[in-house]
Amino acid sequence: MSIRPVRSWGHHGTLVDALRDTRKAVEAVELPFDSDASQKARVLIHDILQQLDQHLIPRALEASAPAVIAVGGSTGAGKSAIVNALVGEDLTPAGVLRPTTMTPHLFHNPADADLLSSSTKRAILHPHHAIPRGITLVDSPDLDSLVGDNREMAREMLDAADLWVFVTTAARYGDSVPWEVLRSGAERGASIAIVLNRVTADVAAHVRRDLVERLRREGLESLPLFVIPEQAQGLRELPAEMVDGLRRWLDSVAAASSKTIIERTLGGAFEAFKEWLEQLAELMDERAIDVKDARATIRKAAAHVEQEGGDYWFTEIASGPVTTLWAKAANSGGPLFRLRSSSLARRKSARQQREAALTAIRVELLASVESTLAFAVAQASERMVAELGPTEDGPGAWLIAQRDAAQATQSRARLAKEAAVGWLSQCESLAYALPGAASAQELVGKDGLTTTFASAVLGVPQARQVLALLVGSGLQDSFEQARAFLTNARRHAINREALAMISPSDLPTLAPDESAGIRLRRAELRSLM
Repeated sequence: MSIRPVRSWGHHGTLVDALRDTRKAVEAVELPFDSDASQKARVLIHDILQQLDQHLIPRALEASAPAVIAVGGSTGAGKSAIVNALVGEDLTPAGVLRPTTMTPHLFHNPADADLLSSSTKRAILHPHHAIPRGITLVDSPDLDSLVGDNREMAREMLDAADLWVFVTTAARYGDSVPWEVLRSGAERGASIAIVLNRVTADVAAHVRRDLVERLRREGLESLPLFVIPEQAQGLRELPAEMVDGLRRWLDSVAAASSKTIIERTLGGAFEAFKEWLEQLAELMDERAIDVKDARATIRKAAAHVEQEGGDYWFTEIASGPVTTLWAKAANSGGPLFRLRSSSLARRKSARQQREAALTAIRVELLASVESTLAFAVAQASERMVAELGPTEDGPGAWLIAQRDAAQATQSRARLAKEAAVGWLSQCESLAYALPGAASAQELVGKDGLTTTFASAVLGVPQARQVLALLVGSGLQDSFEQARAFLTNARRHAINREALAMISPSDLPTLAPDESAGIRLRRAELRSLM
């Protein structure tokens, strides 16, 4: 027969660029956490990259390379014997040692040596005139080999092939590995023929019917099926006439042009490939929704804590040491009680005693505000973790795992301190704006006035009495402003904690519209194929 070399495709350079751009886009997809969508996406990404690297890009780059016909199958299926029978010469080892074929053997016409693709050059090359021009025949390692490298090489050779000849036996055709391979081949649109080897006469009819029924259930009933009888015991070589049916079929599919084989498989491969890209985009959308839900859960938990305690959540701040110190300082005999006597209040010693008392109160007040805010932030964090759920995978578990417990505690303490100091600074501005603030500062100092005002805002009775003596009445509006500032400080601290929990998910690949890049690559390939 005469096989013409394959011509270069139209828009060759554009197609290669599109495939390479697709590879970059797929490889860039990050999968930072485990979930059902991420696990499926990992499998798809692996399959897509394999298809690109082993078949589509090499074939697009080397469109004139001969069609690759891979003979693959299970251990001991007789692949090498069938290849030898097809070639008409004992060129590849066949025997009882398993695995017999540990490196691919590729048979090609000597005239096609310079046209072999880069993927096929990893095999042991056998130039032979029995191989028609325009095609190559590959004897692959076992798909279910005990040697991992052999299994990987077998899959790679099938991925690089334009046509599969899948060999199994009457004893092994029900194994799971062959069916997994057949399904994956059908999904990627590969041209496949099945060879049922070593079938004894007594079971031939039953085995063939059963295999045909299984193929029908898998939607593979259209695949060509060839049955080769079992040889006499001890006969290793397979007589050439036993593969006449298979040889005629190979001749028929290659008779017009090897380009037909390539384009048929590439057509199916591209259809399957574009479907894979859409599936990947959908899984990315699903994962983005999961991340969005987790982020919403965190914000909702923060909002719940923020609302706890109602409008008067701050009353607990002034309890304990702050109230005790105020009672000691403002009750009868205390340094702040003497404000009622103007002559005593203006004495230097009395002022020093007031400043000492107010300084002690200020320290406790700041510590109490910090402690209350830190507790609120810790509550928010605990609620976020609880709301995200106890699962070991998914974006919630991943976000929780990103936070270092010690660093988170330090961060909360820092946030609370910054918020407390900031609020006291706002109280200072409000206190300085009060009527009579200037004369009040002469008695208690600037820090003393701020401390008294902040304590009164928090509801300390003695602080309110002292502040009324210093600046008079009509302070409710200023109190409400100060309380609003404190509530805002608490809200800010809680929201900062929520943002810290959310921030690891601020990855471009987790954005809701990130799948658009994959769909753009798919649309580009559709326009070219």
